[in-house]
Amino acid sequence: MSPMKKLLLFMLSCVLLLISLRVAFVWWDRGAPPGFQPEIVDVTLDTITRNHRGVRITGMARYDVRIKVGENYIYPLMNLKKFNKKTIKVMISSPKKPSRLASLEEMTVEGLARPPGGVVNQEVYNAWRRKGFEFTEKFVLVESFEKVPPAAD
Repeated sequence: MSPMKKLLLFMLSCVLLLISLRVAFVWWDRGAPPGFQPEIVDVTLDTITRNHRGVRITGMARYDVRIKVGENYIYPLMNLKKFNKKTIKVMISSPKKPSRLASLEEMTVEGLARPPGGVVNQEVYNAWRRKGFEFTEKFVLVESFEKVPPAAD
C-alpha cells in the first residue's frame, strides 16, 4: 500500500472514531441516539433525580420571577398541593413564554432531566432568592421537549 493510501486510511479512521465518540456521548447523555427522544418515565416532584433522562412530571409552575436564558424561560415547578412552599426542587427550561396575566399554572412537562449546570446561572439563583425561595441541594432542571412553532407572518 502506498504512503498516500495509508495516510488517507488513517485520516478516515480518525474521522470515523471522532464521529462515533460524539454519537456515543450524546446517546449516553440523553439516553437516546442523536435526534431521538429517550423513553419517557412518569415521575413526581418527590421521586425525580438527576439520574433520570426522559421524564413526564406534573406540578404548578410559578411565574413570580420571569427569566429568559437564551431562547428558554426558566421557572420552578412546585407540588400541586403545596405550591406556596418556598423550596425549589425542579426547574423547567421551556421555549413557551408564560402568560403575562398568570402567576401560577398547572402543567405537565415532558423533557430531559439533568443537573442545572450553566443554564441556571447566578442571576437565576439570586432572583428567586430575593423572592424568598431556596433551592434543594441537588435540584433538577427539566429541559422541555416542547417546540414553539414559528410566528406567522
